[in-house]
Parts: sequence; structure tokens; C-alpha cells
Amino acid sequence: MKLFFVPVFQRFGTLLDGLAVTVVIALLAIVLSMLAGLALALARRSSLAPVRLAAVAYIDVFRNTPFVVQLFFFYYGLPEIGIFIDAFTTGVIALSLAAATSTAEVMRAGMDSVERGVIEAARAYGLSRFQEYRYVILPIAFRFAVRPLGSVFVNLVLTTSVLSTITINDLMSNAENLASETFRPFETYLVVLVLYWLATFAVSAAVNLASALWLRRSAQRVAVR
Repeated sequence: MKLFFVPVFQRFGTLLDGLAVTVVIALLAIVLSMLAGLALALARRSSLAPVRLAAVAYIDVFRNTPFVVQLFFFYYGLPEIGIFIDAFTTGVIALSLAAATSTAEVMRAGMDSVERGVIEAARAYGLSRFQEYRYVILPIAFRFAVRPLGSVFVNLVLTTSVLSTITINDLMSNAENLASETFRPFETYLVVLVLYWLATFAVSAAVNLASALWLRRSAQRVAVR
């Protein structure tokens, strides 16, 4: 009986190298999308109409266009006007900007869930606008948003597979090369399915841990008070 997986596991290091690239891109994109999403969420709640409209326009454009088109625009379109960015950086930027829209909506929903009485109490203590967000609104908002953000980050990890279209040697790109070289697409992509599942499982586990720690920390603060 022929051992079908042998050619694939002989080149397993190639898949691990691609997985490492995928993980690095995903982590960078998660951090950047969090920062951009927070900025967008705050812009959506701004009292300045132009700022709100700019945030709404940004979210509408990125949420209602295919990610692959956005990716090709950055990688193939921008060089036409003299802006050259390498494939790795393009992938991180494109993923971050796209995921920021979902992150912004989740965080804005978390901010909107903060009770009005809590905000008024913060203002009664004389907190500035910055202190109001820093010490009251954002801590409560993150408690509500952390689990939905997990779904956004899992989707971000899965979306990294599209980056193989711009020559990034990520997990998907290396898998395509390996399948064509070994003529074992079934075994190759089965292993890749497992690797992607492990990556998303790790993200979900990290989010659940962060949520548990956040709730424990909040409970300790309440107990102290």
C-alpha cells in the first residue's frame, strides 16, 4: 500500500515556512487593524460632521468592495502613479485597512453599549473627554467587544490565503507549489486545512483567554472598591 503522505511530509518544512509568514502577517495586521479600527470608531462618534462622514465613506468603500480588488489596487495599481511597495508590506497594509472596517464597527458597538448614566457620572467627576474615553468608555467597550473581535481576527487569518495572488510565500502559496511539485494536491491541501485550523484555533483561544483575564481584572477592581 502506497504511503500517500510521504512526499508531502518530506517537504513539510516548506509548509511550516509558509505558515510562519502567514502568522507574522496576521499578527501585524491584527495590531494595525485594532489601531485603525479604534481611530475609525472614534471618528464615527465625533461631533464634527466632516470627520464622521469621512469615516463612514471609508467603511462603506472597504466593506462593499472585494478584498482581492483592494489588494490588486495596492500592489498593481499604485506603482502606476509612482508608489512602489513590496508584496509583504502590501499584504499587511491591505489586510489591516480591510479588517479595520469590521474592527471599527465592533468597537463602536461596544462604545454605544456603555450606559448613559456611567458617562454622565464620569463627566460629573470632571473628567476630560480624553479621560472619559481612557478610563470609562474604552475599558467597558472592550469588555463587550473582545469576543466579536475574535471573529474578526479569525476571518483575517483566513483571508491571508488571498495574499498568494501577489507572490507572497505564505502558507497557501507554498502549498500550491508543493502540490504541483509532488502531484499530491489531496494530501497537501488536507495538511494545509489542518494548519489553518490550528492557526484560527490559536487565535480563538487567545481571545477567550484575553476575555477571561479582562473579566477577572474587572471583578477584582469591583471587589477592591
